[in-house]
Order: sequence, then C-alpha cells, then structure tokens
Amino acid sequence: MEAKFSFYKAGQGSFYGGRIWHHEINRVFTVVYDCGTSSFIAENNQSLNNEITYFKHQPYFFPHNDEIELLFISHLDYDHVSGLKRLLTEFKVKNIILPYIEKQYRQFFLVSFFENDDPDNNFSLDDYISFIEDPTQFILQNSESTKFYFVKPNDKTEIVYLGYNNDQSEFAYAYARGTINEDTEELKGKSNVSVYENNLQFFIRKNWEFTTYAKDVNEEAIKKLHECLKKKLKKKTDEDLSLDNLKEIVTTKRKESHKCYTDCIGDINSHGLVVLHGPIRFEHLWGRIYSNCELTRFHNDYHYHRHHYDEHHFSNNNRVMLGTLLLGDTSINPNNNPIDFPQAFKDKLVNAHVVQVPHHGSSKNWDFTTFEALNIGANINRWGNRVVAVCNFGFGNKFGHPSHQILYDLRSNMFLNTQFSRLNIHYDIIHHRS
Repeated sequence: MEAKFSFYKAGQGSFYGGRIWHHEINRVFTVVYDCGTSSFIAENNQSLNNEITYFKHQPYFFPHNDEIELLFISHLDYDHVSGLKRLLTEFKVKNIILPYIEKQYRQFFLVSFFENDDPDNNFSLDDYISFIEDPTQFILQNSESTKFYFVKPNDKTEIVYLGYNNDQSEFAYAYARGTINEDTEELKGKSNVSVYENNLQFFIRKNWEFTTYAKDVNEEAIKKLHECLKKKLKKKTDEDLSLDNLKEIVTTKRKESHKCYTDCIGDINSHGLVVLHGPIRFEHLWGRIYSNCELTRFHNDYHYHRHHYDEHHFSNNNRVMLGTLLLGDTSINPNNNPIDFPQAFKDKLVNAHVVQVPHHGSSKNWDFTTFEALNIGANINRWGNRVVAVCNFGFGNKFGHPSHQILYDLRSNMFLNTQFSRLNIHYDIIHHRS
C-alpha cells in the first residue's frame, strides 16, 4: 500500500486530504478533511482554488480518480467549507461525515461569512445560507448519490469503538462501524442519511482506520453572540432571532455582524468533529514528511516496524495505528469549552505522529499543560521519531493566529501551514497478510 496526504495551502482556513492506493486490488481511495478559507485576506480564495486544482490533477505515482470516498467536515464555519461546492461539482463524493448541530445553533454560523468581492470565490452567501439551512439538501443538489453520516455529540466519557470488521472479505471499499442513533427528529426519514452515536469509525478493509469524536457547541457562547446580534438589529431583549433575521443582518449589516462573530469566535469555535486516521496492522512502514514552501523547507524521514508494537493493543482485535490527529477548531483550553476525549480515544493518541494545532493557533483554544497530558505521540518520541505539529493559518489574519505562546511551546516541532506552504506525508507500507 502507498499513500500521500497533505495539509494544503488554504491560508486562514483548512484543507487536508490525500489518496490511499491498495496495490492488491488496484484501487485508490481519496479522503478529504475540511476545504475552506477566509475571504478577508487578499487572494486567499485564489490560493484555495489553486490547491483544489492541484489536488484534482496532482501527478500521483498511482492511478488517479475523481471520486472522494470520505469527506469529513469538522464544523460549519465558512472558512472550513467555502470550497465545498467546488468539491461537490468536480468530484463524485460518496460519503460525507459531519457533526450533528441543531438548527437553532447552526444558524448562527451564518455570521462567519465576511464580505468580499473576490472573483475566485465560488461559494456565495446564498450558497452558504442554503447549506446552513439544510446541509443534506444543499449537498444533494450538487451531488445526488452522496451518503451522509452524522455524528451526534454527547458528554459520555466511556465509549466503545467497534474496530474493523474481522470478517470483511466482501469489503473492498470504506465501511462504517459504530452505534446507530434513531432519536434525531430533524433527520428522520431522509434517504441516504445515518446518524451515529459518538463512536463512528470508518475502515478501508482492515488496513486503514478513521476514528471520530464530536464535541458539542458551547451554548453559552452562542447566547452571547445572539445578544450581540440583537443589539445590532435593535431587537427587544426577550425576542429571539429567526433565520430570516440572521439572513437580514448578514446581508445588510455584514461588517457589524462579523464584528460580533469575531468578538465571540474563540468561545464559539470550540466544537466540531475530530478525526484520528492512519494505517493499522502493518508489518513495515517507511515514509517522509516534507514541505512545498516558498518560505522554508521541512523534512523528516521515519521508519517503523511492527515489532515496536507487539505488546501494544487498543482492543482485542485492533492493532495500533500510526495516526494523524485532526482537531479542527476545537479547544483544549480548560477555560473554554474544552474537548474531553473518552479513554478509548486517548489510548490511540500515543501513536499519533502528526497533529493539527486547534483553531489556527488561537490562544483561547490552547493550553500546553493539557496538550502534554494527552500524550500525543508518546510512543513515537520513545522510538526516536519526532511528532510534527501543523498550524493552519493565513499571513495577514486579524486574529493574532498563531499565538506567540503556541509558537514558543511547539518551537521544536512546528510547521506553519499557510497560503504559501504545503506539508506532505508520504507512506510506503507492507501490511500483515493474516
């Protein structure tokens, strides 16, 4: 098996993805996590569009395809989904996985949209309103055969992950494992839509794992945003804003509404879908991490052998992975709606060798003591390989991302992923035959 994943040049946004080639079945699986950027920085949309084109036509060493097997959306903020429409029109997207957010909360994400006249922007305000109103309907208008998998957040600290299907001879494609939730009224009766409890995993055969965990929204932060927006619209204090009100304020008072959003952003953007993915059950793995960057060069070779893992299992039927941890805009700051991973998820983190810094390096979402307590890459460090921390942000952003504290805390293993820099992770893997 061979694979290549990249943190693409999205600037103040996020676009991560890659392809996995199974030699023995000669099939390529394409995977994406988020695809968007903020439009307030000049040419950010152009950078993202160039990267989508590169992603589509990238010269791979294995067969190319125009299908996306798995598209993960961390959350619904504009800077993480602005490239979604283009992906849906230029690729056949087979499966979309996203956190379930109630409509009364998700409608407030409209104010993350910021005015721009960039001709390279192909996700308009009308598109975004339609997406927020009904994500499934918007996606099906652009991709009729897509299947949806919603992960429903909860506060459970004990979660059982089922692991790969040990009797999966009929599975040549990606398949889901987890516990179905049948109590989500908004999505009941919709075709091609499944809702899962907070233990959804995807597997590609028995060789690649995608484990998810969803953190719910911060209701208090949304209430704070609600009050700020009501003042802008001069609404009574006991009057709730409707979706039509929010459309109005985003259309007619866009700068004022966005100011409310930026004032609350550190508290609001502490939720979303976390994904830990990577190869599992491998005999040998060779790889390298390297950059395509106008500003600096980054290179890290690594080699792992299964004997390192012989005494380490996460469950009775599942060997550990070599993982990449994608945190989106979640928070690990104890003072800001922090994500509290269940033990079953924490147990996997010791074998993560790449980690995405949460929320573009925001100080409000960061705490180094908490980060160290997660033991991310503990086994990787012990075996003489360093963990790489990747921070997605755009030069010229007005939020102070990344914070000076994060730059200091992660100074020995940080890669800055901007509109000028792309980080690539390349695997060459020999798997178990059993």
